Amino acid sequence: MGETDAQTGDLLSNDAEPDDFSVTDPGATVLTGNLGVAQSDFIISAKLDREQVRAANKESLLGIINNTSLDEADKAQAVNKMIELTDIAEREAAAELLLEAKGFVDVIVSITDGQADVVVNKSSLSDTERAQIEDIIKRKSGVSVENITISSVSLTSQTQQESEDAKTSADIKDDESVPGQTETDSAEEGTYGETQPVS
Repeated sequence: MGETDAQTGDLLSNDAEPDDFSVTDPGATVLTGNLGVAQSDFIISAKLDREQVRAANKESLLGIINNTSLDEADKAQAVNKMIELTDIAEREAAAELLLEAKGFVDVIVSITDGQADVVVNKSSLSDTERAQIEDIIKRKSGVSVENITISSVSLTSQTQQESEDAKTSADIKDDESVPGQTETDSAEEGTYGETQPVS
């Protein structure tokens, strides 16, 4: 049987007002958590922004396609652009999936105008890793190697960084003084968000 209102005792309709878990916008991007993989806020934010822009572009194109006052040539152009957007999204997703399967975590691949930009959450990349990334991007996206830009970025979670900072502070306090080191020398430099272009 259905739920009842606590005050009136009336049965509540399944068609009641939506709550926080209801889907009110059928075309909206819905993020789900992956408990097995920790992603940085930077990567999540970048992917979310990318998907929101795509959703807005698709909505605009659907408006053109469904507009009865436009001629068929304009509608055909909008359909072709929608197909192109979908193709790019599929190629980016395929490249990201394969890169993550090869051990590169928190990867973003962005394909625009025959160029591919790859951001990898790693402080530095070896020549072998760089070649592996280029090969995957070339195969999955069709972009030639000279048009691939790879950036490595070291992203640590804030709680991990705070934990490391606290441990370093505790170690220094235990030693009371470190010969040749001043108080300002002991401060760690954060690497959050610093990029190191590889190619």
